[in-house]
Amino acid sequence: TVAGKSYSAQAFARLLQLLNSQLAEYDDAIAAAVAEHPDAAIVASFPGVGPVLTGVLLAEIGEDRTRFPTPAALLAEAGLAPVTRASGRSRKVRFRYAANTILREAAMWWAYNSMKEAPWAKAAFRDARDRRGQHYHRALRGLASRWMRVRCTCWITNSPYDPERHTTAQAALTTS
Repeated sequence: TVAGKSYSAQAFARLLQLLNSQLAEYDDAIAAAVAEHPDAAIVASFPGVGPVLTGVLLAEIGEDRTRFPTPAALLAEAGLAPVTRASGRSRKVRFRYAANTILREAAMWWAYNSMKEAPWAKAAFRDARDRRGQHYHRALRGLASRWMRVRCTCWITNSPYDPERHTTAQAALTTS
């Protein structure tokens, strides 16, 4: 039994080494493709966005700036803008199910990672959770929508992220 288990463990170790080398090659291919993209510097300038997340955001949003003329169009595509259903006297605001789920997941990961690097992002998330009583994922979607608005502005002006230019983000930090 010991010899069989030893052989099995060595086989799994070789498989793991192979998978790790293939993952490294995949990461290199993503980095090479992202480096060639004209908007890579803009997306990579944001806090919390690494090389893989940069690739996902670039692939899902694309290069056509006319596709999303306003931040609201980008938020609706990403599923970060809620849907309002009104009929007669009733009015309900609900989660948007019809959306690009890959883009929504990428935006949510971005928001989560940004809380570690951008103090205003963490303050905005805490404010949504503590003061407004939002659930975790609702607060995270709210932070993601703020980041997408900023990203849309940087994309339209073709300039990298500069925290000094985004004064509303700094104001959120000082009011907390």
